[in-house]
This record gives sequence, structure tokens and C-alpha cells, in this order.
Amino acid sequence: METGSDMCYGRGRDARGCNSLLSSHILRREQSLNLCSYLSRQRNAIIDEWVDQLSQTVSDRYRKINPVELRRTVALAYDGNYSVLCNHDWQPIEKFIVLITRMRLERGFSLSEVQKAFGIFRIIMLNRLPLIFQGEELVNALLVVNHSVDVTINRFSEYFQGKHEEEMQNLLESLEEKVDQRTEQLLSSEKRYRTLVEDISDGYFVCRDELLIFANRALGEMLGRSPGELVGRECEHFFAGIGEQFARIGDRGVFEIEARRCDDSQFPVEIEINRVRYDGCPALAGVCRDISERRKTARKELEHERLLVIGRMATVFAHEIRNSLSSIKVNVRILQRRLGLSANDTRRMEIILRDIEKLDQLLRDTLLFSRCLELSPHWCDLNQLAEQAVQRFSELCAVHKIKVRLELDEMVPELKLDEKSMEIVFDNLLSNAISALQEVERRELIVTSAFRPASDRKSGIVAFTVADSGSGIPEAERERIFEPFFSTRENGIGLGLSNVMRVVEQHNGVIRVDVGPAGGAVFTVSLPWQNETE
Repeated sequence: METGSDMCYGRGRDARGCNSLLSSHILRREQSLNLCSYLSRQRNAIIDEWVDQLSQTVSDRYRKINPVELRRTVALAYDGNYSVLCNHDWQPIEKFIVLITRMRLERGFSLSEVQKAFGIFRIIMLNRLPLIFQGEELVNALLVVNHSVDVTINRFSEYFQGKHEEEMQNLLESLEEKVDQRTEQLLSSEKRYRTLVEDISDGYFVCRDELLIFANRALGEMLGRSPGELVGRECEHFFAGIGEQFARIGDRGVFEIEARRCDDSQFPVEIEINRVRYDGCPALAGVCRDISERRKTARKELEHERLLVIGRMATVFAHEIRNSLSSIKVNVRILQRRLGLSANDTRRMEIILRDIEKLDQLLRDTLLFSRCLELSPHWCDLNQLAEQAVQRFSELCAVHKIKVRLELDEMVPELKLDEKSMEIVFDNLLSNAISALQEVERRELIVTSAFRPASDRKSGIVAFTVADSGSGIPEAERERIFEPFFSTRENGIGLGLSNVMRVVEQHNGVIRVDVGPAGGAVFTVSLPWQNETE
């Protein structure tokens, strides 16, 4: 293996080129060590997140797997990925591919389900790495992770498909060899073959002269028709442009194309075609997979990269604008004190200062959204934070005649929190509630806290709510309320609640919004508590 020194000495490179090459080699090695150190430290946390996402997002089959077994297989997958990324050793992941192929085929899993399971590691890394690394180090880390996952999925897909095709091909060859001599056995084998094809999760079809002569149940469900409605129809009717693809392939080929459902809606599919003999005559056998989710994942990855660039730009612009606003604000205050202004001019100055404060808040939200959260947690009294937040808004509530009620549970224990970031959570929720109450006659704001200990009293959940008697939030808007840049206010930019969710999730908590018993919005934040004194 060639080292940085080997690449320089003895090959006619000048000193400057050698130094540059050695520096680049050392930097990549240090970045790799940083990534490996992070993966080693976060092993259990990432495995737990991977298991949770498998159970919640992939399919019902994964939800039915015993949690202990699922975590054991995910741990093997994680260790295999770590070996590739940090040791450049593919042997562990290759062994895992053989193991998981056997396990998933035995339980009837489709290729796309297991591909999604492998791909979750990439999604987790795309969400986590920008919080740890920056700049070139982040780009390199994302590239090696993305490459490792792509190669792993491709190797798995080839092995999985190979096993599947091996079974199919063996069966087809057996049918062909025995057709003349043992007709009765041929019919029995064909029956077994059709049962196998009907039971696989991917769409399977056979065509000859561009007409479908066989389609399994999965393909029918994919296209919104029964298999009988597909047989005898032109392939072109269901797959736009497939005839051109048939003309291009040799003995086998893989291509992506648009499929058409019975309602004429279209969706992307991947088709793998093989030339076979069916009923003793040449034919084309194809496996069809819906790749809509794969396309969505790719779009999300591109959107994530775009937001990273926007975040960097926003940080630069926001810093410069805030500096100018601070200067304007200071000079307006000086002019207020030195000039003898009339009442109207004084009000104009206050309007200027109020708008400056509004712009400054907008920039603070933008800066918070665009950079990684750096938490410094320590033991805090959540009830005290709630009281202080209400006190900060007491004058504004009095101006708008809002009745504030605190219902704090004295049994709430201290939590390890980042106090400044939790102030952002309280301030945003209270500010939103006050804005909503200005539009109604009955104005009531309730802040509550509660503690739900576990049976062993060693852990539990601390929850607090901010509820208002406003007009509430429509269901369609509740589903998007925490999305970045989604706002129900006329002049809002939609970062406040997005930042709230980021802070809560960084504390391993969850936030939800509901409709109160008498209407209005109820925001509930639930945070985990662990007794660390024992």
C-alpha cells in the first residue's frame, strides 16, 4: 500500500508538490479518525435510532420482529459499516449480507424493504453529521458514508437478486428439460413455480412479442388491476417506452421507467429483465419494483444539502445585518435623549425601535436555525424556568388583558437542560399564544407542568404545556406547524416553532400540538428524566 511518503519520493515531484500531497493525505486521515471516533462513541445511540426507524417507517414485517432479534441484526449491520468506513474491511458486511439475505427471504421480505433498512443508516448520518462536523470535514464524512451505503446496498441487491434468480432459473430449466418425458411432473413443477412467483413481494411478469403472458398478484396490485386483466395486453400500455428498452438489452438489463395505474396516474419503477424460455419458447421475464420512496429519499438528500448552503449564507448575512441594526438602535436612543421631540415624533421613534426589535428577533431565529445547536446542560428547575418566562411576558399580557394561570406540579424533579435554549422554547410558545389571543374576546393562557415517573421510580417523563383559548389551529396546518419556513402569520417566516422542535429533540424530548377541550391550541413538551443519584 502506498503511503504519503511513497507517493512523493523517487518520482520526480518537487518539494512543494510533496508537501501539499502529504498535507492532504494527513488531513484525510485525521478526518477519517474523527469520523471513526464519533461512530465508536455513538454506537449504541445510532443502533437504537436505527431500530426505532425500522419499526416505525419501513414496513409491518419489521414491526413484527422480536425487538431483541432486531437490535442484534442492526448491531451486526452497524459493525459491518464501521469496519468498511474505519478499517476498509468488507468481510464483516459481506458475511452480514449472506446472513440477512437468508433470514429475510425465509420470512418473505421484499428486496425494497431490506434496501430501505440499509438506507436508514445513511439518513441517520445525514441528520447527525452536520451537528458534529463542518466544512470539508463534513463533506468528506458524508461522501464516505454515502459511498459505503451505496456499495453495500448494491452488493446486497446483487446477492439477493442472484439468489432469487437462481431459484427461478433452476426451476425454469427443470421445466424445460422434463417437458417431453414427464408431462405430469412438469405440471406439478409449474404449479410450484407459480405459487412461488405469486408469493414474492416484487412484481413479476413474463412477456413475448411485447405482450404480457404472465403476471403475478404483486404486479397486479402495483398497477391496480387483477393479474387476469394484465395478461394479453401490450406491455407498452402499462410501461411507457418499454418497447425501446427491450430493443436495447442483451440477455439481461436493468432500467427505470414510468408505470401507469388503472386511474392513469404514473409512478417510477425499476425493471430487471432476463431472456428466458417459457413454455418452451423464448420470452422476457421481468422483476418490477416501485422506486417512489427511493426517489423521495434522493430528493430529501438534495434538499438537505441545499439547506446547508442556505444556512451558511444566512449566517453571514444575519451577522452583518444585526451589526447594522445595533448601530441604528443605539443612535436612535441617543437622538431620543438629546432632541426635544414632539409627542408625534416620539411615537415615530418608538415605531422605529419596535421594528428594529422585530427584525433583530427574526435574525436571531435565522441564526439559531442555520447553525448547529451547542448545548451545555446542567440541573435546572423546570417550574422556575416556566415562572421566569411568564414573568418576562407579564407586562405584554397585562396590556392585552390576558389572564395567565400557572398550574405547576411541585413533584417535578430537576432536569439536565440547557437553560438558554429552553428559554427559547418557552418564549416562542408564549409569544405565539399571546398573538393568537389578541384575535379573540376570551383571553386565557395556561402554563402547566407534570411528572410521570416510571414504575421503578428511576426514570420518567416531565411534561409542560402552554395552552390558550384562541381560535385554534386547523388540522391541515397542525401537520406542518413545525416545518421550517411554514407560518400562519401574515409576516412570519416560520422558524420559531421549527427552532423549538430542534431544541426539544436535542434534549431527547418530543413536542406535539393538540386542540384544547374548549378550543384553542395546546402545545405539550415531554422531556425524559433519569435519576442519576443512584
